[in-house]
Amino acid sequence: MKDKADDVFAVSSMMNEVDSIIAQNLKELSPEDREKSYSDIHGISGELHETPLLIAQSLALMEQEINRIEIRDAYNMAESMKPEYVHDPVLRLKFLRGERFSARPAAQKFVNHFEIKQQLFGASKLVKDIEQDDLSEEDLAALYSGYVQWSPLKDSSQRTVSIMFPLMSSKEVPLMSRTRVSFYLRMIAMEDIDFQRNGMIMIVSAAEVEGGCELDLAGWRGDSAKRAATMTESLPGSTHGVHICFPWNGSFRSFVFSSLLNITVSVLSPLLKVRVRIHRGETMEDCISSLQSFGITTSVVPKSPQDNGYQTSLLQKRRILEQSRRRENDVMDISSSSANLNQIRHRQSGSVDVSLATNFATAGPTRHDVIMGRGQRSYSHAGNTKLRKLVEETKGIYDKCSKRNKTDIAVRVVLAMKQKGRFLEETEFGWEEVPDKAARKKVSHAFRDACKVKNNKPPRGR
Repeated sequence: MKDKADDVFAVSSMMNEVDSIIAQNLKELSPEDREKSYSDIHGISGELHETPLLIAQSLALMEQEINRIEIRDAYNMAESMKPEYVHDPVLRLKFLRGERFSARPAAQKFVNHFEIKQQLFGASKLVKDIEQDDLSEEDLAALYSGYVQWSPLKDSSQRTVSIMFPLMSSKEVPLMSRTRVSFYLRMIAMEDIDFQRNGMIMIVSAAEVEGGCELDLAGWRGDSAKRAATMTESLPGSTHGVHICFPWNGSFRSFVFSSLLNITVSVLSPLLKVRVRIHRGETMEDCISSLQSFGITTSVVPKSPQDNGYQTSLLQKRRILEQSRRRENDVMDISSSSANLNQIRHRQSGSVDVSLATNFATAGPTRHDVIMGRGQRSYSHAGNTKLRKLVEETKGIYDKCSKRNKTDIAVRVVLAMKQKGRFLEETEFGWEEVPDKAARKKVSHAFRDACKVKNNKPPRGR
């Protein structure tokens, strides 16, 4: 009969194997990648300064890289279903920021994203943002179980901190539900621009859970572990570090956790394996406290799946928001002007929160805003000058593009200008932000004016 000493030996052997995998991958990295992995996990990577030119050029390069990828069946299907969703610059920027504007890996992740999304949710959900109402009852139970949570506070480098409790029973949290829940939580977290830019830190906790360790290791050893690893190469954002909190004892829980960890680390990408750190201690408190040296505020880190009051409150509010957005989309076109506001209010019986509408009287122009119309006032305004400079910098790419791609570039320029500013028009009611369609038209005119200057024809003061 196997005794505790045998269990301790088995756990020790598996943890040594994990350490060996990490060390071997670290050894095989280039000096640059090794330095980057160290900087990432300690939160000392340099800040990347985003400029309108960087955004516009990176989006154009990303499109070129996507077109070079041969196998992209789910992507092509999504593009045929709703091209404006697939070409949305806001969505693509989430992937670019996670790769620090490196177009090739961002493009591959973007294509992978549609593949995994189709596998998890089916083709009918390819071109929509996943909401809680798209999840099954099992998925929702897993979502609210506390299996994966976000810490209320970011770390010292302003990175989002995620906590996972993988030892929860497979009966309570089925393996496929774990993956769908992780997808959903990651995508809603990516709405935070700091998350897009700064990435995340993951804590994997071996904390005791209610119901014991009824984990389907055979299922995890099969497709589930590989699917989880594929997820990291299919979602926007960057995982800068994975911290494994593992009490060192001979309990059955330790044996199950070490088995799970061994399987998971073996299928991670080489660049993620070297970002794994294992925190051992006699108790879970010892392991958690060691995270402080990595800039993580441990006092607010959930200690168990049941410690999920903060997350439950957020998820409940999120579901109300998702349902509200759907109701508003039924009555409000994104590009509707402020003249339609009274009609919208009537159809919603007064229930529309005007803070969610974008096109009514607003503050006057700042130096970052573009003023619509012609004449000296708009031509000499600082924001209009900035727009002309960006157009001049991207004109070489624009001139070589087809008509469709020129429209895409105009969209990207609008997005770049809207990083800090707005496109404003003065009306009898004051200053109003114009619809995106009018802003794109303004940008297209700017490109045409730039061509006239090149051909020694003066522009008309746009």
